Amino acid sequence: MRERPLETIARDAIARALWLPLAAALACAGPEREIDLSHALASPPPQHGVRVSLVFGTEADLDLYVTGPADETVYFANQISRDGGLLIADRRCGMRAPRVETIQWTRAAAGRYRVGVDFMMRCRGSVDRARYELIAELPGQPAIRQRGEADFGAFAPRVLEFEVGEPASNPIGEPNQPQ
Repeated sequence: MRERPLETIARDAIARALWLPLAAALACAGPEREIDLSHALASPPPQHGVRVSLVFGTEADLDLYVTGPADETVYFANQISRDGGLLIADRRCGMRAPRVETIQWTRAAAGRYRVGVDFMMRCRGSVDRARYELIAELPGQPAIRQRGEADFGAFAPRVLEFEVGEPASNPIGEPNQPQ
């Protein structure tokens, strides 16, 4: 049975409330390093899939959230979605830069994807802003790259949105059916 949006929001709010004390306990400091994207994304995305990566430095523990067409969000507290979304990598304080969090659908469903970024935990001192780059890799399209800054304590639920069309496997002249 599919959850109603209010149930999803309530479940996510409970997960966040339970995660915050743990996140604060895990905070640690590390040396500042420059973000180098040259080797951050080593493998190609799945041919018919979607891969979204959040690249950031050592000053903060940023969190990536991706909501797929089925309205289920994949993130650290919901690592696998019913429609195939999977949190591949979750990076925390103490890990080397560049830190790359990745969520992927091996066979992406057609529809709208919404990407969010959260800055819940500082890794060094009293940093209030952290820079990041989002990279969305879609089937048959060039990667979408978007840079931004996250503010401490502020969840940005809609930093990037994109559409994935129906696969090109339909016979020519036969229209795609809406879902």
